[in-house]
Amino acid sequence: MIEQVRILSDTQLGEVVFRRNKRARKYIIRIKNQAVYVTIPNKGTYKEAERFFLKNRNFLLEKVAELSANTVSPVDEANLRKQAQAYLPSKLAELAKLHRFEYQSVKIRKSRTRWGSCSSRGTISLSLYLLLLPYYLIEYVLLHELCHTVRMNHSPAFWELLDSYTQGKAKMFQKELKNYKIP
Repeated sequence: MIEQVRILSDTQLGEVVFRRNKRARKYIIRIKNQAVYVTIPNKGTYKEAERFFLKNRNFLLEKVAELSANTVSPVDEANLRKQAQAYLPSKLAELAKLHRFEYQSVKIRKSRTRWGSCSSRGTISLSLYLLLLPYYLIEYVLLHELCHTVRMNHSPAFWELLDSYTQGKAKMFQKELKNYKIP
């Protein structure tokens, strides 16, 4: 359980929240919601936590810069939805026809936790925020969901199938996609 909290203001990183956790076994640093959180283990001290933070400060600055470079900026959602509804279903249909996939329907949603999903009934749901990604990652997500119409899991057979449509780059694209955050 988290007990006491102390907040330090850093000129470049903003708020640094130090909090004690009885279950923690070591000092941990996390970046979340534009703040830095330092978890202090039960037998740790605030002084040691501050030393741990200062030791890792340069790494944190690099990580925050990297995250903000890959975070898509806030957008006009109504306009983005119109663009997504105009582009994504037709691009999905084009890829399905090209690679001989079949699906039942497509839905554009305001999902902030997933780029896309595929139901067991063949309904593909796509986040309108996909349009904020580079073109090749949009295509990757569409192919990923189309492959789920054949394999409804992330088994080795699924990745092999997806690799056959992405020139063996499925895992690379998946890893790169994790660098992008939905606004």
